[in-house]
Order: sequence, then C-alpha cells, then structure tokens
Amino acid sequence: MLFVQVILPVFLITAAGFVFARKSGADLQSLANSVLYLFAPSLVFSALIKSHVESDLLGRLALFMALYTALLCLLAFLTSRWCKFDSDTTRAFTLTTSMVNIGNFGLPLVFFAYGEASLDVSIVLFVLFNIPLGTLAILIAQGQGVKWKTALNNTLKIPIFYGVALAILCKVFHLQPPEFILRTTGLLGQAAIPLMLVLLGMQLSRVKIHENWGFFGLSTAIRLLIGPLLAVALVGLLGLDGLTRKIVILQTSTPSAVLPLLYTIRFGTRPDLVSGTILFSTLCSAFTLTALLYWLG
Repeated sequence: MLFVQVILPVFLITAAGFVFARKSGADLQSLANSVLYLFAPSLVFSALIKSHVESDLLGRLALFMALYTALLCLLAFLTSRWCKFDSDTTRAFTLTTSMVNIGNFGLPLVFFAYGEASLDVSIVLFVLFNIPLGTLAILIAQGQGVKWKTALNNTLKIPIFYGVALAILCKVFHLQPPEFILRTTGLLGQAAIPLMLVLLGMQLSRVKIHENWGFFGLSTAIRLLIGPLLAVALVGLLGLDGLTRKIVILQTSTPSAVLPLLYTIRFGTRPDLVSGTILFSTLCSAFTLTALLYWLG
C-alpha cells in the first residue's frame, strides 16, 4: 500500500520532529545549521559525484524550474488581482503557491517512493529550485527596494552551492576524490534525508494558525492541485519521461516551502498567512500525494 510504504514514513518522521520540539524545547537553530552547512552539502556533493545526468537533461530540468516557477507566480498574481488582495497579502499568496518544499519534504518523499535510483534527478531538482528560493522569494517577500545583487549574494551564501561547485570541478577536470572523502560525505548525506524531515517537524511546531481559511484553502488548492497539473503539462512539453517524469511531478507537487516564512517574518510580509498555509498544505498533502503516487504508478 503506497500510503503506508511512502507517505506514512514521511509524516511519522515529521511528526517525531514536531513532538520532539514541543516536548523538549530543543534548539531548532542548531539542527537547522547542521543540516544547512553539513548534511545537505554532503548529500549534494556525494550524489552529484556519482550522478550521470547528461547536459541535455540538466538543461530541460532547468527550463522546467524556470517555467514552473514563472507560471505559478503569474497565476498567483492574477488570482490575487481577482480576489483584490492588498500588496502584502499578494506577496504572501505568491510565496505559498510558487515556492515548493522540494528539499525537506520532496527529497525524502521521492527517495521513499523510488529509492536510490531517484537521487540523481531529485538532487539536481533540489539544487535548481534553491535558486528561486534564494533569490526570487526574497524579492517577493521584501517587495520594492530590494536589489537583484543583494538577492544573488544571498543565494551564493547557500552552502549547498559549494557542494555543487566542488562536484562540478571534479567532473570537469576528471578528478576522483579519495575514497575516505566519498565515504565521509556519503554517510553524512545519508543522514540528511531523515534529518530534513525532523527539521521540518520542528519548524512546523512553531507555526501558529491565525484563522484565515479562505486564504489557506485557495493557496493550498493551487499548490497541491494546480501545481501537479502544471508539472504534468510541462514534463510532456519538455519530453521528460520514465522515472525522470515521475520524480519531477512528485517532487514539485509537495507543500509550500518553509524558507519563505523566514523572509516574511524578517520583512513583515504577512507571516501569519504564510505559516498557516505551510501547515495546512503539509497536512492536506497526505491525501493529494497519495492519490498522485497511485496515478503515477
């Protein structure tokens, strides 16, 4: 049963992180930093070193990321105009519908569904979608007054890109890292997947719901219903098939990303709406992702 084999483990580990944070009062920032600076870069490096993703596929995945993000942003903007949202609500709505939890939630989900064979493509997607998360999400959250240079500098501070750079250098110059380096990064990378879910649960434990169910429902519907339909259309347009098609659709049909919440708290862009949608969409995804897994086969 797909729900028990794939979806339930994801939510059980997330729930464990949620309960652990509530009961222990553990320091969330320390775990977040260890995942951000140690485990995730190791996962990216070790996976990319062993990957065989061709340049043609990489280009199509990058184009998918750009089109998917741009079209969802456009849909969010048009929907906000139709609903007559104010500027802050529009920015919150755009963040919750266009920014995908492709890492903390998406990577473990795809790994549980398709195993190690999925890591090549899912890691590339993880890296690619961190580009809009580190640039566009900041621009949207802050609104007017932020510069692209500032956003790009913030992106370059994301540690996983250093793992990407090292892996690319090794590939380009045909350098084989020593076995002890591969084993070390491999073990650290294996720890990243469950830790990402624990971290997600701990982050969700801090979310406070302020009743605005119309906003939550509408943004969740776009994220979990329209998002997968758009992904299906784009993979067909770009000629992605087989296991790659399944990975791309599943990993980009996940709930709203958590990282934009930090931006909205910093810039005061309706964090109440963003946090509520993150929690609501995560809970609802148990049903939508189960149905999607059955459909993908």
